[in-house]
Amino acid sequence: MPKNNELEKHFTASALIIDNGKVLLVHHKKLGVWLYPGGHIEKNETPEQTVIREVKEETGLDVEIMGEKDNSLSDANADVSVLYNPYVILCELVGNHYHDDIVYLCSIYGNNRKIKLNEGELKDIQFFGIDELDNIKLFPNFRRLLEKVLRNRVD
Repeated sequence: MPKNNELEKHFTASALIIDNGKVLLVHHKKLGVWLYPGGHIEKNETPEQTVIREVKEETGLDVEIMGEKDNSLSDANADVSVLYNPYVILCELVGNHYHDDIVYLCSIYGNNRKIKLNEGELKDIQFFGIDELDNIKLFPNFRRLLEKVLRNRVD
């Protein structure tokens, strides 16, 4: 197995979308498992912009990022702004490269709650509660992450 420092790294951003005590997951066609929506950070894009764009592209939903953000460190004169703290950052082997995945807790924003499946790379989209996770195919570490998030979050 390759070592972390031998393979190329790609920065990605992903969303744990929590709504009514459930998490929104997408069934990835190529990988054959349920994951959270997310994708590669593009040039000139912040991780926050990526997660909002990727969720919209994959699910049709608008989201807002939840979490801490210390705006006291912003400085308009020096053009310094503060980004949200992610929930977790994971380094994941994906094929022949790694994803340094910046994962944010998110909630659905606005009145649009209509899910629109991006059929290009996704097979399905559904909300799952903690009691439903045993019935779906997940990576073991991802299952632990979802259980942790759902046990600690109350909408």
